[in-house]
Amino acid sequence: MPTFPALRHAVTLVPVLCAAAALLTLRPAQAADLSVQVGGHANSQGSVMVGLFDKSTPFPKTPLQGQRVAAAGTPVVVVFKNLAPGRYAISAYHDENGNSTLDRGMFGIPKERYGFSQDARGAGGPPEFRDAAFELGEADQRVTVTLH
Repeated sequence: MPTFPALRHAVTLVPVLCAAAALLTLRPAQAADLSVQVGGHANSQGSVMVGLFDKSTPFPKTPLQGQRVAAAGTPVVVVFKNLAPGRYAISAYHDENGNSTLDRGMFGIPKERYGFSQDARGAGGPPEFRDAAFELGEADQRVTVTLH
């Protein structure tokens, strides 16, 4: 019985070529930049601290990414670059004295201005992630946070 080596190679290449074609049709998700505009800080002392959270990071304790920007001018803007599409939330506060901490007074009530995306508020504490969350798609986006 004759063998056909060229045919044998073609038969083994068919699945490989099909898999390669399928991979080429998949388009990777585009990365987007997120601009966060923060207003409401009382003065230009210290810094504005901005934290970016996704559903896997403990909100609002440990941000996925964080940025510090001088409180000069209002509003201040920070940009988080090359983010994958998904659900995110922002927390921000005005660190007037530059100690990198949201200062608290009696009963744990913040002494410095703070705020969250979606203008979310918590009852007796910070809001839940779901209350501050927003969808980021493949296009660049801007959100606003007002400090209270």
